[in-house]
Amino acid sequence: MTPAFWCIIVMILINYLLAGIGGWLTVRQTGKLNINQPRIQDRELTGAAARVKAAQANGWEILSVFSSCVFIAQLSGVPAHESALPAYLFIISRVLYFICYAFKLSPWRTIVFVLGILANMWLIKLAISYGG
Repeated sequence: MTPAFWCIIVMILINYLLAGIGGWLTVRQTGKLNINQPRIQDRELTGAAARVKAAQANGWEILSVFSSCVFIAQLSGVPAHESALPAYLFIISRVLYFICYAFKLSPWRTIVFVLGILANMWLIKLAISYGG
């Protein structure tokens, strides 16, 4: 398995870690975890709990984009050693994004989000270069 594919797995694990942190913060804020209607409870959250939950949701949303870019690069014949660097850059950008989101570090959150998008674009550029 290539490093870029491992990065997809790492991204999934990061999202599950955020789910755990978000759940812990939810219990700290509300005193309980509503597993029957978590989305209703999420709408009532404020502060760090709300931001971590939002960062996790964004992580799941961007995962499909990143995964698609990795698969496109792989199917286009991009060598593993060339797709590794943009994939690593994407993971680093996401970790920084989650930190910036949780601690309300604007405009850094936007800057590192764009860095992640640029990493995805880099994978697509590689795919175009190798796939013709």
